[in-house]
This record gives sequence, structure tokens and C-alpha cells, in this order.
Amino acid sequence: MDFDFIIVGAGPVGSYLANSLLEENFSVALFERKKEVGEGVICSGIVGKDAYEKFGLPEKAIIREISSLKLYSPSLIELDYFKEKPFAYVVDRKIFDKELFARVVNDRSESFLGCNVFDIERTKGGIEVTYSKGDEKFRKNARCIVIASGTSFSLHKNIGISVPDKMLWGNRVEVSGGNKEKSIEVYILNEPNLSSFGWIVPLNGYTRIGVLSHDSSREPLKSLIYKSNGRFNIDLDFVEKAPIACGNSKEIVGNRVMAVGEAAGQVKTTTGGGIYYGLIGASIAKEVLVKAAKTDVFSADFLSEYQKIWSDKMGDEIKNGIMVRNVVSKITPRLVDNVFDFLKKNPSIKEKLESKFRFDYHQDVIKSGIKFFLNKIPKKFFSFSSSEK
Repeated sequence: MDFDFIIVGAGPVGSYLANSLLEENFSVALFERKKEVGEGVICSGIVGKDAYEKFGLPEKAIIREISSLKLYSPSLIELDYFKEKPFAYVVDRKIFDKELFARVVNDRSESFLGCNVFDIERTKGGIEVTYSKGDEKFRKNARCIVIASGTSFSLHKNIGISVPDKMLWGNRVEVSGGNKEKSIEVYILNEPNLSSFGWIVPLNGYTRIGVLSHDSSREPLKSLIYKSNGRFNIDLDFVEKAPIACGNSKEIVGNRVMAVGEAAGQVKTTTGGGIYYGLIGASIAKEVLVKAAKTDVFSADFLSEYQKIWSDKMGDEIKNGIMVRNVVSKITPRLVDNVFDFLKKNPSIKEKLESKFRFDYHQDVIKSGIKFFLNKIPKKFFSFSSSEK
């Protein structure tokens, strides 16, 4: 057997899991179809402070701290969110990914950059992958394989793993000019509906601008440009876009195989952030894989413990995020404006809701917000005209 484990995908989740298994003295092969780790990543680059502390993430990648946000309703009613200490960081994803990948390099690992795994076969006592590098094809085998390939789902059907329930789309561009002392801005958009949102992240000398929406059109980005009062000169030809998994995969394990991270739908369904949830998935996967390797049992039944633990720990977060997206997509801009206006005029109530907010876990604030809005806010704030229905 060439390796104990083969991991396909050298993003943050794949590299983190590979290093975790190496620390347990197993041999690991890490495959990445790109020739350079971290190249061409489309991401806002915002990672929660809790994720940094829990998973020991690379401080070298931090560009700025985030301790304040400005939230804007569809008609630009502003709410401020401020903390004395940072609750998140903006990172350079290329450095972030490279630093995590560098931890994998040791005498029990082998990295295959610029290699595309295109076939997987189960063999007696193991699993074999076929991969290409240039025009040549090669094979490697292992006791178990983990798919950490993000939104590249070409191997899923081959090994009996399902793809995530839904997909979102992110559009992002960087423009010149920016001051990292300014607050991050978050806009609730109404193109194509209110479940789209945009962000403006000022950095030193440049600014990241992006949107998350249900489709890949540039209308949400145009809406954000308009709402930001024409402050930025954006050439739409240079906008990058990428799909984002949203919602659990029904099956993320099989005999000698499992999926982690975005490849398993382990993404915040409210904002589309995948790093923290993917790392949680990887930490659970590591514990189950270690037990499987020590007992030499890699059956789907044995590995299903990973899926059960993930579901028990994070299932409600995923479901509540989807529920909120579905609800918000059906309400009117005026309703959101009314809620923003009410909270702006009632700072003590706003503070109570803010006390429930955690950057990476949104279930508590969602439940508190729904309960509060249904029981406390005057019904007149939920009225809308027939033209808005």
C-alpha cells in the first residue's frame, strides 16, 4: 500500500486534515489539480477569530482585524455593530492556503501539485486513484480516500457520494483605493431578491467588493455599486465569480471514502463562508479516520459516525441558515427597511439582539430575532402595499 490516506484537494480543509493525520503518524498523499496552492481563490477572505484560535490558523496571512461593521438595508438605513476587541480577520487567501499546505510537508507525506485525480476504484483491501500530470497518467493506492475538492464534484458519483443540496454564487473584484481603518460594509440587496447581500472590505490601498446571490448574474454587483454611491470604478470584465455549496450533502461517506469541507456542503448557509465549517468537518473526520485506521475498518457503516457527529453538531445551523435565506427571499425591501428603522430608534433592543450574535454561529441570533420580531415589533412595521406583494 502506497499510503494510509489520499486526500484530493489542497485547500485549507484538505491541508488541515492532511496535517492532522500526519500528526497521528499516518502516511498521507495530498493531490491538488492546480500547480500552485492558493492560486485563483475567489473569496472575501474573512475568517472568524474563534476559527483562528481553535484551529491554530496562520497569523502571517492576516491583513487586518475586524471589530466593526456597518449594515445597510435596501434603502440604505444604517446600523452599526462594534466590539472592543476584534471578532474576525481579513486574510490573504494565497498566503493562508500556502501556510497551511506547508505544514503538510514531511517525510510521511507526498504532495502531487498540478495533478488531476479523475478516477477512483475500490480494490481488495484498499482504494486506487488514477491521476494525470500533463499528458501522462499514473496510479496510487491507499487504505482510504478523502475528497476535499471544494465545488469540483466530478469524483462524487464515481464513489457514491452525493453533492450538496443547493449552490450559491459569489462575484468578487478588487479595486484601487482603500483604508483598512474604515469599517467593513455589508449591504442587503434586492437583486434578484433580498437573500443577496454585498460587502465592501477596505484594505491598505485597495478594496475588496463582492456579492453572494442565488445566480451567477452581475445584477447584484451592479446593485451594490449603485448603493455604494458610485464610490468605486469597477470594470465588470475583471469580476471573478465562483459557485459556493449551500446545504448538506445527503451522503458524505462510503466504503473507504468520505468528503469534507465544501465538497460535503460544510458551509455557512447564511453567508457562504466555508473555512470554519470545513475545518470543523475536518476535525471530526480526523477522529473517525484515526479509529478506522487503528482497527483497519473502513466500511461505510463505520465511517458513518463522521456524518452523524457532523449532523448532530452542525445540522441545526445549516437548516436554520437555509430557512432564513428562504424566508428573506420572499419578503419585501420595505419590511427590512422597517425593521432597520425600528432597531435604529430602539438601541436597547438592538443591543439585546447583538448580544446573541456570534460570527460563525448564527442559530441563536436567528431564533432570538424571529421570536422578537413576532412578539415585540408593532404589526404596523410589517405592513406593505399591494404593489409590494
